[in-house]
Amino acid sequence: MNYYQQRQTLLEHAATIEHGLIVIGGGITGCGIALDAQSRGIPTLLVEMQDIAAGTSSRSTKLIHGGLRYLKQFEFGLVKETGRERAVVHHLAPHITIPEPMLLPIIKGGSMPKWMASIGTLIYDFLAGVRKKERRQVLNKAATMAYEPLLAGARVTGGIHYFEYRTDDARLTMAVAKTAQAEGAVMLTYTKVIDLLYEAGEIIGVKVQDTFTGKEYVFKGMEVINAAGPWVDALDAKDASIRKDKLLLTKGVHIVVDHSKFPVRQAAYFDVGDGRMVFAIPREGKTYIGTTDTAYTGNNEEPGITEADKTYLLNCVQHIFPGIKLEVKDIESYWSGLRPLIREAKSKSPSAISRKDEIFKSTTGLLSIAGGKLTGYRKMAQRITDIIAERLQDEYQIGDCTTETHILSGGDLQKYGGLEAFTQQKLTEITARGIDTETAKRLIRLYGSNIDLYLIEFDHLDSRLQTTQLPTWLKAQLQYTCKHEFVCKPEDFIIRRTADFYFRRKEAEAYSIAFIEAMGIFLEWSAATTATFKAEWAERLKK
Repeated sequence: MNYYQQRQTLLEHAATIEHGLIVIGGGITGCGIALDAQSRGIPTLLVEMQDIAAGTSSRSTKLIHGGLRYLKQFEFGLVKETGRERAVVHHLAPHITIPEPMLLPIIKGGSMPKWMASIGTLIYDFLAGVRKKERRQVLNKAATMAYEPLLAGARVTGGIHYFEYRTDDARLTMAVAKTAQAEGAVMLTYTKVIDLLYEAGEIIGVKVQDTFTGKEYVFKGMEVINAAGPWVDALDAKDASIRKDKLLLTKGVHIVVDHSKFPVRQAAYFDVGDGRMVFAIPREGKTYIGTTDTAYTGNNEEPGITEADKTYLLNCVQHIFPGIKLEVKDIESYWSGLRPLIREAKSKSPSAISRKDEIFKSTTGLLSIAGGKLTGYRKMAQRITDIIAERLQDEYQIGDCTTETHILSGGDLQKYGGLEAFTQQKLTEITARGIDTETAKRLIRLYGSNIDLYLIEFDHLDSRLQTTQLPTWLKAQLQYTCKHEFVCKPEDFIIRRTADFYFRRKEAEAYSIAFIEAMGIFLEWSAATTATFKAEWAERLKK
């Protein structure tokens, strides 16, 4: 049965039992907590008002990185932890987390002189425990220009070549969510918390609404964690006072252009002249640039992009790559997300605020967590689950945290000899089914060792999909993701499960209507529901 139709049974059952832990929020932090808690032996329910990773966790710079720039703020602890977590996440999900060579050009008069960059990256390598073959190299001007000829005309004095890890943030979050589910956690998307429930001054559960049917349910839990990211205060007005003046929402925007318009040879991390640093990263025939970092008040679900955001990022490129003449019309797509940061000093600019996380304890027993980085999700989850484990030690037989070695869904590649060997073996199996090599490689990147499950769906395609106007491999993706990856809406697939909306925008626009129609057939939507999703998608294409 597909997840969309299974949800009703899950909702009704969840209302009949008491859970050890209820986690509010299906971003990387919430999913990480669900995995940690469930794998220790705590029966866990996760509720998310939208899709898995629909908020901040699908709108990052899509890097697993230690945060080199935080050394300028003397955040040595943060850099050490997140730097070392890069290797952990790479081990857990090698199909999603790929070593990415990075060039840091040194600009005359910039905010990071060569000596600072050299010492900083040396400390970075030490703190992060970087493998020998990925340690930084200090480059002179000629070597820097050889790495990236597009820097011609800039005031380059040298550079640093080092490594970070490229990821797909939404797929990483999905891998964590699927692993939590496999451990026994109940994952409920499109389930909005509309009230927190208390008894004798202590939190005992949540009231939720199924956003598809409008039906309300009450879920009871011994412990509740608020991991709602940008919505953490909106959800918990009763206890917001414990976080008074502590949280600041900032907006980060990334833009995508065709790689032919900005053909960087490898990812670059560059000084933009105002004290900030920006990335330019090649991916799937595109180059994406970001991020902005501005204080935000407004709609949390869709922060959007302004003309000022576009102009700022285009000017950043122009500043360091004088020969690149990008215009607003070259922007093919974008994404914008919100970061719930821990405010330190009102005089600090958004980009200077630490990305450390913080746990807030309420007198009601509710725990809230905010701040942090994608890279550090596992340690964040471990810290807050430790508190829950201590509270529940008399209720359950609770084990130690095992997430450091718990391979994530799709990441079981070692038995094949690693990603490269796995890819070569599976390419033969996939292309034998008539799928072209480029599509086959993309499917392997998306699903890792779960490609075998995908191929089962390909070989046993639902008869209702046979007559739909889509390539067979895409029909199989629809069937696979609806059954195994919580897909309930077209945007879940087109934006977050595939990132087609960002990096294959023309292809996504070409198949989207036929896809929505096929999805309606497979999930047995009414004609009105299918029409509604078509209209919603048409509106999204205008943004």
